[in-house]
Amino acid sequence: MTSYIAMAEGAPGPTLVLDAGRLPEDRDRLSAALGRIRLFLEDAGHGPVLKFALVRPSPRPGYDLDYRFVQGLARDPRKFAFDSGCGHSLLAAAAATGTAREPLRVRVLNTGEEMVCERARDGTHTLHLLPGAELPLPRLLPTGRATDALITGEGVLLGSLVRFGNPYVFVDAADLGLHGPRALFEAGSAALARLERLRAAARAVLGLPAGGLLPKVAVVSAGRPGRLAARSLTEPGWHPAFALTGLACLAAASAIAGTVPHRLARAAGCGTDSVLVDTPSGTVPVELETSVTAGEHSGRLRRVGIGGRRVRVLRTDLRLPWRVHATA
Repeated sequence: MTSYIAMAEGAPGPTLVLDAGRLPEDRDRLSAALGRIRLFLEDAGHGPVLKFALVRPSPRPGYDLDYRFVQGLARDPRKFAFDSGCGHSLLAAAAATGTAREPLRVRVLNTGEEMVCERARDGTHTLHLLPGAELPLPRLLPTGRATDALITGEGVLLGSLVRFGNPYVFVDAADLGLHGPRALFEAGSAALARLERLRAAARAVLGLPAGGLLPKVAVVSAGRPGRLAARSLTEPGWHPAFALTGLACLAAASAIAGTVPHRLARAAGCGTDSVLVDTPSGTVPVELETSVTAGEHSGRLRRVGIGGRRVRVLRTDLRLPWRVHATA
């Protein structure tokens, strides 16, 4: 079984790219196979790998690739999450398999969105997230509300629940006592623990099972003029940069009146067709394309684009023994 290890710029760790056709579909058997692969990689000295991209040519007309993301849990090498997406891992898969030379349309099996990968002449990649059909922006609010009350032992805090790429809960850094980008980026374990409690509260609002990784959590602040500052969680702990799906969701949320990102973006003087986001690893421009038709009170989401991403292929011919992906 030939596989690849690749690392997209800004990702918290490498992605192992696997041929989905050589792996079982059933979650229990797939978890067992991926668990054996994780142990094999660690024994072979490749270190912990928590991100897995399962890809195959798409049978659906108009698509080039079917992509399924699997997140390994740091606390148990036998446990995996199947319900989220990862833009960094998709870019890693596209670069590792050599299929990003031309625009590549990808069907994301986890979340239902479409993604298009492009590689520029300078070797950088652009990731476009499309909703599949132009959606009224308020449809991205799973509760129908721009803010929801998140109740924890510390009290009540208003957060915005938005679903695009992945479901996210966005909270204002100031409500956590983090005033300004510096305080946000220097926050440590105490803020992290509180955000996990807020995630649990958001999970209850959404009716999601306890103990999962969804919704994703991000803290947002009005940064320098024309910019937002944002920081998010990953598995495990703080994300070293910011998830690409999270940037896309943040940009979409900034266009929905009444949400936490919209209020902070207006306070910072951000534009309506692009958002500059300061993250722990640098500033990322995010393009936002919406349309407004007669009689609508809000726009429809067409596309979110994030460019300038570089990918390093760390291992191009990693051969795994048959026993790690056996289905028996």
